[in-house]
Amino acid sequence: MPSVVSRLLTPSIAPRPEIAGDIDEWSKRLAALAMLGQYDALAFMVDGAERRRGYNVVDDLAADDATRAAVEETRRSGATVQTQTTIRLADDRVAGVAMIAPLVSTEGVAGVLIALRVGRSFAAADALTASGVSELVSLELAHETMAQRDEAHRRQAFALFELARLSLFGEGLLETLQDVTVLLTSALDHDLAQVWLYEPDGALELCAARPRENLRFEQTHASEHDALAQALHQQRLVRIGQGALRPWVPAETRELIVVPLFDRARGIGALVLGRSRQRYEDADEELAGLIGRFVSRLVVKAKLESEITERAAPLAAPLQAADREWADEPQLTRS
Repeated sequence: MPSVVSRLLTPSIAPRPEIAGDIDEWSKRLAALAMLGQYDALAFMVDGAERRRGYNVVDDLAADDATRAAVEETRRSGATVQTQTTIRLADDRVAGVAMIAPLVSTEGVAGVLIALRVGRSFAAADALTASGVSELVSLELAHETMAQRDEAHRRQAFALFELARLSLFGEGLLETLQDVTVLLTSALDHDLAQVWLYEPDGALELCAARPRENLRFEQTHASEHDALAQALHQQRLVRIGQGALRPWVPAETRELIVVPLFDRARGIGALVLGRSRQRYEDADEELAGLIGRFVSRLVVKAKLESEITERAAPLAAPLQAADREWADEPQLTRS
């Protein structure tokens, strides 16, 4: 027989017809939990992330002054708080009271649960029920976070393997660098990837980028841009917020990581990574630094192979001419 928790998290209870439709799995779970707690609406908000899910809610619940104050009190004290409110629900009714309970902090996830009722108040026993519902939501959030983390680790391992493969078997520097930018924007959570390499005159040239459309220029000097100058001259990774962005990245970019590329102590260019949807974390910086080392090795190896080919060309020319002369000589045949 399935447990109470499994029945709640895989509910067969359908929401009321007036708010049915294209409802995601979280809404179904919250609908079941709302029925358990006898709530007319239920939602949760995760701290430090633009993430919230709800059942029978349409607006940002924290936009209501009383509810927002209660949410802040719960975050500060960890207590379950109830307050009067006037929040319009998805079924057009107006909730008159809200109960806010803290989510159980697991797997780095913290936040609040918000339960709403129409025409009925909360009793003291409802705080215990809200605490139980909060535990169920927190458990599911923890499972989801672990699954997302495992998937992120798999994608990172795949990306690093592919970078190693490209550094060993890539054909042509520019083509390989373009493959790198495609890999970084598809396998990892980057919306922008650029590789800038130094030219003999000291200018930086954009050798590969994804996306490459609508860029204002593809050649610059590091000294003209604080972020590039800071990363290359100080030989360290630099993270840049939106206020400091420059026209060498798309306008919608929200945050950048600039990673200097080096051959021993000599700078050879920069790897630029960007996001337009969310901000970077410390772990993203560590991974970017590792990717920068892979890209540096790739560039150094490709340039070394090119130099070896160029040096070997004059020596190979006489041998090739001798081979052609030998081919032109009449062949001796045995009688």
